[in-house]
Amino acid sequence: MARKPFMKRLQAQQEMKKNAAVVSDIEKVIANKQPDENSHDLAAHQIMAEIARPDIEPDGQIIRVDINLVYAEEQVRPEEDFDEEIIDGMSDTFETIGMLTPPRCYPRDRRGYQIWLGETRVRTARKRGDTHIDIYVGKPPRERKERIIGQLIENLQQSGLKPLATARAFYELKHQFNMTGEQIAKTMGKPTSFVSKHLRLIDAPENVTALLRDKVTSDIDLAYTLIQINEKSPEETDKLVEAARVSGISRAQVKAVLDKVKNKRKGEISHAKSKAQNKKPAKFLDSNSDIKTWQVVVDIDGQQGVIMTDRAPEEEGYVWVKLEIGEISVEASELRIKGMRSLL
Repeated sequence: MARKPFMKRLQAQQEMKKNAAVVSDIEKVIANKQPDENSHDLAAHQIMAEIARPDIEPDGQIIRVDINLVYAEEQVRPEEDFDEEIIDGMSDTFETIGMLTPPRCYPRDRRGYQIWLGETRVRTARKRGDTHIDIYVGKPPRERKERIIGQLIENLQQSGLKPLATARAFYELKHQFNMTGEQIAKTMGKPTSFVSKHLRLIDAPENVTALLRDKVTSDIDLAYTLIQINEKSPEETDKLVEAARVSGISRAQVKAVLDKVKNKRKGEISHAKSKAQNKKPAKFLDSNSDIKTWQVVVDIDGQQGVIMTDRAPEEEGYVWVKLEIGEISVEASELRIKGMRSLL
């Protein structure tokens, strides 16, 4: 009897796949990444559905306008993050196959057509010297949250977004619009750890964020490992940051240093415990005692780990989890408890 509900759900999912609308480029990506309405942010789900299906909006249309009438304001991507190499590469594709998806703009105002999605395409057309451009004019985002989500999805799924800009946008969604890390991750079609690592950049050491800001590296995993090292040994972090600017560093290098400082710290703790125990009469457990030390085993993004009860949370509602790839701070609500594991 237990299999019947599962089979019904499976059949329903298969039926939904048959009826799924076919959309292109960013619309297709967004449609495929829609979260479950029952368990995730419903507003975000509705936003993605509307972005993904501009063709069914009765008031939307593609028009050709003077490119000087198209302008940008309030983009999640800051000015310094627009990469000339990407624009040059996009210019080459425009030359051979044209613009696959037009930029999406607000209805015309006194200045012209404000860009919601697709500023890189507009910049590319300007660099090519185009005097006119095709744009899609449709229903504008109803609120700031909708604008941010739309721009994040496009930038992360298409041309990429630099880590610091991504972190700031995630932070705003979390603290101003009360989205959980899991909701943001599902909305973006990314692992929860991707969101958690970027949020750590908000209060990261200045020398680490400077590496990202100065474009010494754009590797979020490398930056996250540097943050972990800094918590245990700021001196080691300073050495690695300097090396990154002089000759460059790799993930393997910083991971090796993290392992070294972790082991050093464990050795210091063990030595301290040993000294303390030597000052007191030794106590031995009865060989028949049932007392054991247990760990809580959890799952996050398909990776299994254990809750670190010896490490204070960064803020209320968060816990530290030890995974094979390292230690990460996540919201407790994002974890699935798998069971208990004895250390003895």
